[in-house]
Amino acid sequence: MSYFKKIKIFTIIIHSFIILGVGHGIGIMGIMDIASIPNLIDGYGFTLKGEFNDKIVSIGLISLIGKTLLIVSLFLKHELRKRVFEIIGIILLWISVYFLTSGNWSDNSVYEIAFWTSVPFLISSLNLAFLIIGKTIRTELNEK
Repeated sequence: MSYFKKIKIFTIIIHSFIILGVGHGIGIMGIMDIASIPNLIDGYGFTLKGEFNDKIVSIGLISLIGKTLLIVSLFLKHELRKRVFEIIGIILLWISVYFLTSGNWSDNSVYEIAFWTSVPFLISSLNLAFLIIGKTIRTELNEK
C-alpha cells in the first residue's frame, strides 16, 4: 500500500475520532456519521443554523458524504475522477469541521472540544491536500 493511500485512510479514521459534546455526554464523529443515515431515509430537514445539537446530524451527513468520496477514490482507476473525488471529499470534511467549531466558544465548550480534537485531522488533511496537488502537478508536467 502506498504512502498516499495510507495518509488518505489515516485522514478518514482520524476525522472519525473528533470528540463531540452531544446531549449530556460525549461522542465521536464516526457515530454521528452512522446516526445521520436514518435521517436521510426519514426526510430529515437539513439545517446548519441554531445550536450545536440542532445541526449535529446535518454535520454528520456532510462528514459521511466526504468520507464516502475519499473511500471511493481509493478504488477509482481514472486519475481525473480520483482527484475530483479526493478534493471534494477533503473540502466536505473541512466544512464539517468548520461547522463543528464555529459557535460561541465562551457560551458553550463543545465547540472548543471539537476544535482541539480536530487539530490532528487538520494537519493530516493538509498533508493529504498537498500530496493531491503535488501529484496533480506532476501528472500535468509528465503529460506535456
